[in-house]
Amino acid sequence: MTGRGPRGERGEQADRILATARRTFATRGYAATSLRSVAQDAGVDPGLVLYYFRNKAGLLEAVMQPPENFGAAVAAAAEHPLPERGRAFVQATMGLWEDPASAEILRSIILTASQEPSAMERLRQLFTELVLSVVSHSLPDAERSLRASLISTQMVGMVMNRYIWQVGDIAALSPTPSPTSSPPPSSTTSPIRSPAARRPSTPVEVGAGPTGSDRAEPRRRRRTKRITRPAATSGTPGRRDGSP
Repeated sequence: MTGRGPRGERGEQADRILATARRTFATRGYAATSLRSVAQDAGVDPGLVLYYFRNKAGLLEAVMQPPENFGAAVAAAAEHPLPERGRAFVQATMGLWEDPASAEILRSIILTASQEPSAMERLRQLFTELVLSVVSHSLPDAERSLRASLISTQMVGMVMNRYIWQVGDIAALSPTPSPTSSPPPSSTTSPIRSPAARRPSTPVEVGAGPTGSDRAEPRRRRRTKRITRPAATSGTPGRRDGSP
C-alpha cells in the first residue's frame, strides 16, 4: 500500500507537479500561476510542491531544465565533418522536436521565457552553454562565435516556424524524406553543363556539306557564303582609270 505524500509515489508525484507547472507557466504565464493552482491541477497536496521544489523559483528552475539528451545531441552533431555538419544539426534539432516528451519540455521553456524575464535569462544561459559554445568550438577560424550565432538563427527559425507558430508549408512537411524524392544532384552528376561542354565534339569544316542536324545547316551555309564582285570591263560606266 502506497502512502500519501513524500513517502509514497515520490517520483510520480514530482513528475506530475513538474508537468503541470510546464503547462500552466506556458499558457497562463509564470506570474499569473500560483503554487496552489499547480497543486490543484496536479491533484496533489500544496505542501508537496514546497517539499519537492522548495518555492516558486525552484519550480521555475526545474521547468527551465532542458531534456537530458539535449546537450549530447548538439555535441554529437558538432563532431561531424564540416561538409556534413549543417545536415547533422538539422537532424539533431528535428530529432529532439519530433519526440513528444522532449518537444513538450522545449516548447514550455520557450513559451515560459517569452513571458518571464528571469526565465528568459535562464534560457540565454542554457543556449550559450549548450549550443553556441559547442558549435563555435567545433569551427576552425577566428569568426567562430559569429558563425555559430548565424547557424543558430537557422535552427531557431526552423523551430519557431514548424513547432511553435506552425505556419507555412514547413509546419506540414514530413520529418522523413519521401521515398519517391531523389537527392539533389551533386557536382559530378549535375545535368547543367557549361557552354564549353555543350559545343560539338568535332569541329565544323568550312564549306562542308550537311553532316549534322538541321539546326547546324544554316550556320554552315552562312559560313561558306562568299561575296563576289563583278569584274571590271572597259565599257563599264563610271570607270576612273582614264580610259575612254
